[in-house]
Amino acid sequence: MATLNFFPSSNGVKIRRTNVTTNGVNADIDAKLKEQLAYLDDLLSKPVFTRDDDSWYGPDGVAIEDFITLPLKSRRISHKYREEQQWEEGSLLYNIYTAINSNSFTANNITTTANYNLEEYIDAEDKLSLLKFDFKDRLGNNWNNLDLNTRTILNYPGVINYLLAMGYNSGYSEINGLTNFIFGNRSGIRNVITYGQISTAREYIHDDKVDVEYNSDTSHVIVDILKGNPSFSSLSFRQYIDKIVSNYVSNSKELELLKFSKYYNDIPVVMIPKLIKQIKASLLPVNKSNIDNLLPIFLNEIENTPGWEDDTTDTDTEDTSGADYSVSFLDDDAAVVQVLTNNIRCAAQMMYSMTLGEELDIFNVVNFFTHKYMVRGNIQISDTQLREDLQLYVFSNKFTHPRTGKIIDRTRPAERQMFYKQVFNFGNAPVTEDVVVNKEFPKYWRILIMEVARYIQRAQDSPNPDSYVSRQTVMQAVEDLQYNLSTHCSGMANVISPIIYDELYFVIKRILNHPEVVKQLVPAGGNWWKVVELLYEGMKHQRPKTTILYNKAKLSYEILHSIADYNPATFEDDKLFSRFISNVDAFIISQAQLQNKGEEEENTDETEYRKGKDYDEDSTSEKPSTPSGGKDEWDF
Repeated sequence: MATLNFFPSSNGVKIRRTNVTTNGVNADIDAKLKEQLAYLDDLLSKPVFTRDDDSWYGPDGVAIEDFITLPLKSRRISHKYREEQQWEEGSLLYNIYTAINSNSFTANNITTTANYNLEEYIDAEDKLSLLKFDFKDRLGNNWNNLDLNTRTILNYPGVINYLLAMGYNSGYSEINGLTNFIFGNRSGIRNVITYGQISTAREYIHDDKVDVEYNSDTSHVIVDILKGNPSFSSLSFRQYIDKIVSNYVSNSKELELLKFSKYYNDIPVVMIPKLIKQIKASLLPVNKSNIDNLLPIFLNEIENTPGWEDDTTDTDTEDTSGADYSVSFLDDDAAVVQVLTNNIRCAAQMMYSMTLGEELDIFNVVNFFTHKYMVRGNIQISDTQLREDLQLYVFSNKFTHPRTGKIIDRTRPAERQMFYKQVFNFGNAPVTEDVVVNKEFPKYWRILIMEVARYIQRAQDSPNPDSYVSRQTVMQAVEDLQYNLSTHCSGMANVISPIIYDELYFVIKRILNHPEVVKQLVPAGGNWWKVVELLYEGMKHQRPKTTILYNKAKLSYEILHSIADYNPATFEDDKLFSRFISNVDAFIISQAQLQNKGEEEENTDETEYRKGKDYDEDSTSEKPSTPSGGKDEWDF
């Protein structure tokens, strides 16, 4: 939830993102959600209040301070709940609906002179009307600070009147306290957002005739939906609801097992998806006869997992449609990034493979290790699996797919470099006359980096970056890259990219990171980074930029992955936009470090050459021959 600035700046012009973008997409509000909020606004605007001198009353003579503070319960959707039963008995909307349909406040659909709506009540109360004026003034000054959900709610005048009246009758009679109540209290605007999310979700579930319990505020599917606080955007709201609901449908068997357990009522709702994962992954089949014995073990394992409450992954972690374009970062605490199959995600994967495979030269490092380093007999291979992997990779020019176990042919350097040239215009590899080189990519990538750097500078200089710094140039640069990569990273590039990555993953995890290799090459301790550094120095006689290039690979993947997921609604979310800006900022730093490191190495090499020149001229010792590192040939 955005925080309002109660002391608006006296200068500056608020710049807003234009509605029309180059790809014609606009972040509109979900249609069914609009209907639910419009109906809510209509009910809250009904004339159901009466006045007696200076006292105000709701239906049935209930004092207004008691009536307007009744709980706002979400609408229930099914054939079972009709008329006033759409809302929980005793709730605010239940009483309003009952009143307007009982002829107590209207006659022949004509409002009587004795009845008032909330707006008339507010205007009649001097202090409250002044508070409304101040609130709207501050709201206008801080409109750009608010997220999409909050702005949507505050576009309905009946809802604003309700929030003001409820806050005022709850004891908040000065503007700062009233504003804090509306934006900070869970009974304020957060409650109205929840009303819209739950009511609309129930309508979608009802229309789809899904067999899950959804009309209770404590039902698991509703709790899971609220946990994600879905955006009202038409681009994401329905997809989010479908994702959560399908999770319960596809896991109905496991849910039934959990419900059968005597521990079910004591299980926290947020732990249900984790337990379903445990049941599915259990080597021992879970059934009704052993669920009570296994459930405490599963619960204990989940509770002892750090950060399990923040884990929002689905219970179905395997996504066959996006498996080819996934990347496993080779960190100790790495997480598998699941992505879907489209051209931009393919480009993200190819960029990751290109940075490690070509710039860090992993493929040539492995060739140097197998064709030269091991020939000297400096390493012993006793592990059967490692021996088989080396036989397959070196002598048969094949490797094992890390997930499926299939035997796949190795990629050739010329092939890789041709597709890097096609997609990113990287390198000087020759291409066939049929290949269209993406000559615009370096320009669009450079523009993105420049625009993010400018945005960061403007944000640092601005007293209120959310209101006074436009995101439009960054969004335009993202859209240009999005279109560029979706056009050029297609065809055979989609075919070879997963193979390149799988081979890269194979040589790192199965060869360079094998415990036997690590132990013998870096006995003092380390991981595959240290192995690569040792072999790289032996191959090229210079220091590699291992960690910097690895960070560059990760960041470029994350940036392109964000570009693949981009639509105008995503950058309305401050968290997503901030994460994107941070990744680009870190990429800029990594790139600068690479350039500085290269300059330092040139200076160091020149100094060492000058220092050793006289000695080299007088020395009669035979100089060792330099191995032709990186070539796929034996050093006889």
